[in-house]
Amino acid sequence: MIDIDQQFAILEQRISGTWAEILDNSPLARSIRTGEFSKELYMIYMLETYHYTSHNARNQALAGVAHPENPVYMKFCFDHAADEAGHEMMALHDLRSLGHVDDDLTLPAPLPSTETLIAYLYWASKNGNPFRRLGYSFWAESSYQYINPLVGKVKEKLGLKDSQLTFFVAHSAIDEEHAKEVCNVIERVAKSQSDWDAIGETAEVSLRLTGRMLDEVHAEYQKLVAGLPSRYASVRDALFPTR
Repeated sequence: MIDIDQQFAILEQRISGTWAEILDNSPLARSIRTGEFSKELYMIYMLETYHYTSHNARNQALAGVAHPENPVYMKFCFDHAADEAGHEMMALHDLRSLGHVDDDLTLPAPLPSTETLIAYLYWASKNGNPFRRLGYSFWAESSYQYINPLVGKVKEKLGLKDSQLTFFVAHSAIDEEHAKEVCNVIERVAKSQSDWDAIGETAEVSLRLTGRMLDEVHAEYQKLVAGLPSRYASVRDALFPTR
């Protein structure tokens, strides 16, 4: 007999421990905490956020297509995918709000670490335990308790308004309800220890891949501000033409 409360406690502990490890060792988080960053860092982060978020609805729907044997899970996947569709436009809005861009921005390709995260989520949605992608949803929908202190420092340092932080401000309100839905569906479909183990593994792996993306974002930021060749130079020049 599975003790659901115990399984959720183990999952929460696994996620909180992984977050602590990432944030304690992240050059990006360190830069934000010390105030040693500029709008270019936020720009690069939002570009990569746009890229991976634009795939979330699709890989969530894929999980429902690939695993139709459980109607409860299939319906959740499709409903959740519909809710997630278009959320990447919040990231693009916040990016554009940093400057005064009348024309469409030509966005660079995602970083290799971002592509790895995207590819992993498609793989996890289609292969292995049918419920494993719920691990990603579990931490992603409740990540604000970990990142809000950093978001607050970014807002203060860059003088941003809530209207320039829609991905975090508006999105967090949406995700609060989504987090409850994710927990509810996990409780309904995860019937074996192997289900819970798969959910936990995918949660940790996808979170660690996100951490690697944050590391690469910071490395690219350092290259950009040092005047080295950068895929982000054209976006920076479009947003901040006087810099």
